[in-house]
Amino acid sequence: MKNESLKFLLVGNPNCGKSTIFNSLVGGNARVGNYSGVTVEKKTGSFEIYGIKIRVEDLPGLYSLSPSSAEEAIVRDVVSSGDFDLIVNVIDSSNLERNLFLTIQLAEMGLPMAVVLNMADELEKSGASVDENIVSRELGVPAIKCVGYKTSSVNLLKQFLLDAFLQRREPNFLWSKFRDKKLYADVSEISHLIRKSLPSESADWSRWLAIRAIEGDRPILEKISATSAELAAAIKSASEKIESDFGESAATLISAARFKLASDIAAKSLTLPKKAERQKEIYFLDKIFLNRFLGLPIFFAMMFLTFQFVFTLGDPLMGYMEEFFARAQEWLDGAWADGGFLKSLAIDGIIGGVGGVLVFLPNILMLFLVLSILEDSGYMARAAFLCDRIMRRFGLSGASLIPMLVGFGCSVPAIMATRSLKSKSERIASIMVLPLFSCGSRMPIYILLIPCFFAAEYRGLAMFAIYLTGIILAFAAAKILRVFFLKSEESAFVLELPAYRFPRPYNTLLQICSRAWAFLKKAGTLILGASILLWAASTFPQKAELSKDYEAMASSVEKDEDLSDAAKKERIFEINGERRAEIFEHTLSGRAGRALEPILSPLGFDAKISSALIGAIAAKEVFVSQLGIVYGMGDEEGEDSVPLREKLSRDYTPIQGISILLFILISMPCIATVFATYTETRSVKIAFAQVAGLTLLAYAVCFVFYNIATLLC
Repeated sequence: MKNESLKFLLVGNPNCGKSTIFNSLVGGNARVGNYSGVTVEKKTGSFEIYGIKIRVEDLPGLYSLSPSSAEEAIVRDVVSSGDFDLIVNVIDSSNLERNLFLTIQLAEMGLPMAVVLNMADELEKSGASVDENIVSRELGVPAIKCVGYKTSSVNLLKQFLLDAFLQRREPNFLWSKFRDKKLYADVSEISHLIRKSLPSESADWSRWLAIRAIEGDRPILEKISATSAELAAAIKSASEKIESDFGESAATLISAARFKLASDIAAKSLTLPKKAERQKEIYFLDKIFLNRFLGLPIFFAMMFLTFQFVFTLGDPLMGYMEEFFARAQEWLDGAWADGGFLKSLAIDGIIGGVGGVLVFLPNILMLFLVLSILEDSGYMARAAFLCDRIMRRFGLSGASLIPMLVGFGCSVPAIMATRSLKSKSERIASIMVLPLFSCGSRMPIYILLIPCFFAAEYRGLAMFAIYLTGIILAFAAAKILRVFFLKSEESAFVLELPAYRFPRPYNTLLQICSRAWAFLKKAGTLILGASILLWAASTFPQKAELSKDYEAMASSVEKDEDLSDAAKKERIFEINGERRAEIFEHTLSGRAGRALEPILSPLGFDAKISSALIGAIAAKEVFVSQLGIVYGMGDEEGEDSVPLREKLSRDYTPIQGISILLFILISMPCIATVFATYTETRSVKIAFAQVAGLTLLAYAVCFVFYNIATLLC
């Protein structure tokens, strides 16, 4: 059997640990793509055992094979195609009965299958246990207990999966337990008609087809109708008779039968603790976190403390990063005596641009650390549950909050995550407003500007206020869209509340490293390329002769004995600022900024800010790169040790700073987000409406804020 290639499918409910098992099995061999013709993500990988290559496909998580979304339809089609060697059904042991509903549906297909009882450690912590031998006996397929993140457990799992394939055991037809029930007789009758009416290759699927047809599976009914009108009529008659006899739809009765089977298997295989202490703990915590009066204040307090933590712990680390890049610029300036434009490119373009973004890496990692802990602990799911009632007032369901929470990391995967929304109108509304949830790309801008205009004790509050403003605007915009443009019925929201658990350090570290690497890759590619282009645009064409002799002016200030050292430093800083401004205004970036200045000056923006906003179209972080480049131009010796934040705080007022923050928060997203919007909606109009709508909203909000604040102050 050596060199043989096998294909296994991982199938299971959301949050059952299926992706953890997938990552543990395939290690670094994972690949991500899309299924043909759709936007549903496809994850594949492989591992070897005894020279046999086993390809693993991690199917999207689902609760049922009755498709109500693109993901569920894909899973049903992939499984029913039979193009695989083994179904690996991953089950959350701590939610055995609920997970077994999908297992029953898979068993009805009669295909080779193995069951992995994952998270066995969490079940045992509660004092309960599951007997895999009883599960195996009841289902008729191999079963194993597993802890997906433990290497020893996964090594045993690899051997188990190979053995399960070699056994090729098909599941028991569990409906046989209902032989004395009328529903079973109806299924048997339709199954018999299918064997007689459909081609011979459908004979092995007759019982599964009968169950699916009776409960109203549309694709199967359409296929049957196209082949045999007589059979289609018989199925319709049987479904109507069932509804007449029982007073319930056939689909409801079949679901109830599956739940009964799942309940019986769980009751036989589970040993429950005499004292449900774990349940008491969960109930006690939920009484606090899900309390109608305390829940939301606790959530907002956690978000505020998160941002306070980011600044308190991240600022000292960022200071070291700033010092490192400042020293790197000084060293290169001293070592490279006459480098001309290449020297300027290296110091101002690359170190000033890319380094200006990388200094914020500690703060970004601090934010991801806290969010990862909150998510892994089970709290974030409860935050989504808490917000469901509020979101419905704005025309959204709690299901929309999941993509929105993802949006705090990056808008692109957040937009992709809206695929799980069953209402098309709700999905489009969510996509349109998702950029208002501050992504990680905006974080460097916030961390740059907030310390310029806010005292240390108010920085966490300012960051919290920015995020909260985005959320409020997003909900308000969604309400307008749902009332005037995207009218439809509300969709249902089904959310599983996972058990509380201590975050696993390995998982947290893995997430942080993954996000750090993504940030560094972006800095090393897109931001580097944009920084070089912006350096060129901010350097050329050069002005042949300056209007003033700035060096002589600075020298005169140095010799003025009537001025204190602090006053001299301040005046020289102003002179160098004037010199930079004159040099910059003659460049391409300066001219572009000047062209936009009449439009943006009512918001408090000058040519430098205007040109930086142009760069931010490619990626939000480039805003910081451009300011670093502009403020690095023409620096006199020694001035490059002054942090960019200090230079900005001298040039702009707090009102201007807040206006810039608001514009960055609200205005059009980066090109990647716009492209993701188009890809997910296949509509140029929607993508354009997102860009135009958010930019106009940003202009209106900043115009009102800046002019009112200026009048009042």
